[in-house]
Amino acid sequence: MGLKSIEAFLAAIIFSVLSCHAEALFFINCVNELFSAAFILTGLYWFIKYDSDKYTVAIIFTFLLALLSRESAICYIPLLLLVKLKAPARSRNNTALILIIPVLLYIAFRIFAEINYGETGARLSFEQLDLNPAKIIYRLFHYFTNMILPVKFLFEFIGFDSLEVLVNAFKRPSENLTVFLGLSIMVSLIFGTLIYFFVRILKKDIIFPLLFIFFSLAIYLFSLNTAERFLYLPSAGLCILLAMIFSKINNRKIAVILISLFIIIHSTSLIFRSYRHKQAAVYSREVIKDLSEKTSQVSAGSAILFENIPPKKFGIFFLSPYNFQSNWDYNYPDKKLKLLFSQTLSSNVLDSIDAVYRFEDAKSSFERIK
Repeated sequence: MGLKSIEAFLAAIIFSVLSCHAEALFFINCVNELFSAAFILTGLYWFIKYDSDKYTVAIIFTFLLALLSRESAICYIPLLLLVKLKAPARSRNNTALILIIPVLLYIAFRIFAEINYGETGARLSFEQLDLNPAKIIYRLFHYFTNMILPVKFLFEFIGFDSLEVLVNAFKRPSENLTVFLGLSIMVSLIFGTLIYFFVRILKKDIIFPLLFIFFSLAIYLFSLNTAERFLYLPSAGLCILLAMIFSKINNRKIAVILISLFIIIHSTSLIFRSYRHKQAAVYSREVIKDLSEKTSQVSAGSAILFENIPPKKFGIFFLSPYNFQSNWDYNYPDKKLKLLFSQTLSSNVLDSIDAVYRFEDAKSSFERIK
């Protein structure tokens, strides 16, 4: 089924206001999600719209750029096979070239980069995967609910401490079994109810947008992380789904009311989340500045251990063991320090630690304890 002009326009409007885009839009570490999604969507559009050698080369190039932006862009392969149903004029050989050449070029680029510049750090280990079937199903429900509802905005009213309780319940369900089961049941009911109504309205037309969401999200279903930024590309499938549903509502007045409410709620949430990201960025900058002042007497090249680090603000993880070092290096490139964290510390480096700091949340500052 091809999208009508009004459905395509409505899908674009919905995509522009979805609140689940906040992290990808306002967190600089997520800019590769934007590039990757833009290149994939451009390549898919050209694949459907144009059938010529010139555009074949352009499509291959866009998918290569997507892979260079983020390796999870490998999802372009099942997505391309999905949209092939809408571009039957393209030959199998042409499609095969578009599928294979970007991957081969990317592999060649990676080999060249690692030979000439060393380890690129883009390795995936089994320790980074969570293959628990129950959690994989839960993540699918979680992601879909997060796309359609302004979840983070809701915590503005019920408190972000509640968000941390839910996050911890998901990470360690055996320790928070009641909360985890309650959360899972609630998310499953929301997801199941929505899908039931969507299927009743769209029938078999629901297959394309659902497969688009699943294919672009599948690689993240096995990740230990459930970050909002992973939803940027999959949400394009949701926008197509919602646009098709709104266009099927017979009562135009009700359809306009529902569309308007959805757009107003999500755009309000997106604007408010941008404000929260700005606040979190200021907090991050002040914390790094405080650390610089507290380490003024520490010699360059020293190894510093942190017993704890600044907590998340407004559900935003600007400071964590995984980006704290990069944050420091960016702000103070001339003051080289090796930052270690108790959460990720290995025992073989204990003897090389020169100082130990603890973050005092009440004061929003660091204190040296050793």
